[in-house]
Amino acid sequence: MGLKARQICTTAALAAVVSFWWTPVFAEVCDKIYPEWDGQKFSVLNEVAAFLTNWVGLAALFCLVTGSAVLRLRALLWVGSLLGGLLLLVAIMSWGDAEHQVWQSAINEGCAHPQFELIQLLSALVLTATGVFLGLRRRKRAQAIRATRA
Repeated sequence: MGLKARQICTTAALAAVVSFWWTPVFAEVCDKIYPEWDGQKFSVLNEVAAFLTNWVGLAALFCLVTGSAVLRLRALLWVGSLLGGLLLLVAIMSWGDAEHQVWQSAINEGCAHPQFELIQLLSALVLTATGVFLGLRRRKRAQAIRATRA
């Protein structure tokens, strides 16, 4: 067996061995958009979690949970609503990004949901509306308590 035939056989054997451990390659674009992506296709809940787990979303959720649990911290509900409104503004300002080539690659690879813009918009809208609703409800309850004490 000549040198060239040996190289071909060695290359074929290595290719066969490597093909047994073949795993999907993560797209470079997915590493930039979602660094912690594990290779699974994004569902609606994954997209909502990814959108709300930035520092603004976490701060808004913290303010809403704390403000709704403690009656005297009603102002936290309004801060949470304001932060939710900021996320809503970001979602509105980024509308149309799905047409960009980077996002199309991310959608094709599975690290972004095809309807990610709508999901982000609705998530921010629900967060903001929840804060406003809870803030108005707490305000009404505080007024009712003051009226019964007077």
